[in-house]
Amino acid sequence: MIDRNLQRAILTTLSESYPRTPSVEVLNKISDGVNDHVFEANLFYLTQHGLIENCLDLKQYGKAVVTIDDLVCTAKGMDFLAGDGGLTAILGTVTVKLHEDTLRQLIEAKVQASALPEEQKSSILKALRDAPGETTKHLITKLVDLGMENAGKAIPLIQTLLQSGHS
Repeated sequence: MIDRNLQRAILTTLSESYPRTPSVEVLNKISDGVNDHVFEANLFYLTQHGLIENCLDLKQYGKAVVTIDDLVCTAKGMDFLAGDGGLTAILGTVTVKLHEDTLRQLIEAKVQASALPEEQKSSILKALRDAPGETTKHLITKLVDLGMENAGKAIPLIQTLLQSGHS
């Protein structure tokens, strides 16, 4: 019932006349030889995902009827066709910034939780607290490098956390 080729044809046709609605004749060519129920189901599916608009017309008594008279591709649909995510990908970029103090606290917590002797922990923690910003920056860079070198060991943990929905 869900037909990716049909969906691509619908989106491509709508994108070619974006932001206007193509003629009904053009849209009818897409549906030629396609079962009406399959065509309507794919239009509805694309609508539910926000890729197209105006495929539903509320008729008498609130009954929804699938229609192609005013179909338009949405910005999300155009971005989907772009292949690179379009502006949605650019605008949806998240930048994460960690303050130096936060990073120091994370390192301190790991040192505290380690199995090192107390004297060694105290020495490391004092050196960390007394270290100038450049030294801390260099340390953090080295820790990130070490983490990336050992990323293979972290993959199972990452998968487990993502699949269980924990963050």
